Amino acid sequence: MNLTKIFAGLLLVLAVGLAIGAWMLGRQPARVAAPPQTTVPSAQTQSAEQHSVVVAAKPIAAGQRLAAEDIKVVQLPAAVAHSFAATDGVLGRTTVMALPADAPLFDQHLLNGLALQLENGQRALSVVVKEPMAAGHHVRPGDFVDVFFTLDGKNDQAAVDTQTRLLLSRSRVLAYGAASVENPPPSEAQRKAQQEQEARETGIAARRGSGSRESQNARVDSANTAVLAVPLADVERLTLAEKYGQLTLALRHPDDISVPDPSLFAALPTVLQPVAGRLGKGEALQGADRSFAGLRFKDLATGTQASNTRRPTAQLQAAATVRPPIAQPPRQQAVELYQGSNALAVSY
Repeated sequence: MNLTKIFAGLLLVLAVGLAIGAWMLGRQPARVAAPPQTTVPSAQTQSAEQHSVVVAAKPIAAGQRLAAEDIKVVQLPAAVAHSFAATDGVLGRTTVMALPADAPLFDQHLLNGLALQLENGQRALSVVVKEPMAAGHHVRPGDFVDVFFTLDGKNDQAAVDTQTRLLLSRSRVLAYGAASVENPPPSEAQRKAQQEQEARETGIAARRGSGSRESQNARVDSANTAVLAVPLADVERLTLAEKYGQLTLALRHPDDISVPDPSLFAALPTVLQPVAGRLGKGEALQGADRSFAGLRFKDLATGTQASNTRRPTAQLQAAATVRPPIAQPPRQQAVELYQGSNALAVSY
């Protein structure tokens, strides 16, 4: 009974305290809520949200070299991934596909590869290489080589003696195997760092010297082709030499710029002969016209103009034309007419 009275007294005291607290809170003035602040972006903030993108100023055809009037820089509210922000990386490059106006330019829209490494008048030509004939696989992209041509004299295409000649001088190597001037092979320091990294990852200590040599051999053994920068006038010579003979690549120092003088040697005859009268006296086919005329392996192997003794096509056609027979004068006959003592001879 006493506990009940005590508990009831505590509840009464608590109720009185809550009533007093509520009365005191009700006497305080209500606070006016402040309106939310609106942030007005400044001009600097607005400009920071703009992104420069290079786009086509007009429709651009495939294979077109880009000039200043072909492109422009626009400001976009969102960034365009992998696009160009300035025209410096675009001017002078060639497109690989047609682009509509206002289309953003990407690197895959522009020409890349070994074609950009060629000089005017050159062609990239691939030849098969063998380890003994390519400086023991010490050829690297960017090197300069001399290409030698060897015939064993047993070729059925032409009766020639065994010979070796310098076919091309100071040809630049654009690619050797999988490595190229755009993707050069790793240096010795890079290979060593890669081996050490692999050794740490696998927990196997890298062997000094022999490991580096094994890695180098494993890399170059897969090289069976070389891409050379060849003048257009020498493409047919290199093609025939590779097909019917054996090529050897000889490394040379890049500062050695000595080359043979072609004017000291007779020009090889072409397969196709120019139309009579189209070339002036003493003129010869040049550039793409000379390559279009072609070259015979026999002429390349013998190095003479023996085949040039054949009569030109125009002369052969003229000789083949049947000449009309020469008209012979009619045979005349005579008759004598007698009138009394007079005789008169009449021809008919």
